[in-house]
Amino acid sequence: MASITIQIPDQEALEYDLDAIEQLTIGRGPDNDVVLEHVSMSGSHAQIQNLGGTFQLNDLGSTNGTFVNGAQIEEVVLESGAQIQFGSVDAVFVDGEIPAETGGDAAAEDAGAAEDAQVGFGVEMAEVSNRPDNFKDLSPIEKVEKKSALGQIAILIGVVGILAAIALIAISTTMQAA
Repeated sequence: MASITIQIPDQEALEYDLDAIEQLTIGRGPDNDVVLEHVSMSGSHAQIQNLGGTFQLNDLGSTNGTFVNGAQIEEVVLESGAQIQFGSVDAVFVDGEIPAETGGDAAAEDAGAAEDAQVGFGVEMAEVSNRPDNFKDLSPIEKVEKKSALGQIAILIGVVGILAAIALIAISTTMQAA
């Protein structure tokens, strides 16, 4: 059985059976077979074609590219255990059993423990994404950096000082009126 397991950051893994399809389109646009709402995805990002049991992955001119085993591709025939990146969304292609050199034994051991937690083959995803040099974040929202605790304390002290000054002015005005 050929399948692709897609791991969107901070979401549960998604698994798709590829044996019964002729082609599968992947992207952020609503007209795709697999719609992935992630900022690194293009509207029409990639396509997987079933060529009689051989699966070919095509990049559809995406902005952040499609990578297989770390190499940017335009078109490639997928082999079992291939590590795929659609922008910064990770995926694994499996056709039958996972080859031993890609960690099939460890994946099989992890599959039982992870079976209740998530869909997929128990394939371990990398903790850190190897983003390509030309990666572009298309989000219109700027990334918010966390402020230091010292800066937040200084702001809090300033706000308390302003409130105290307003209270003193109110009290002195009340006393002068009396």
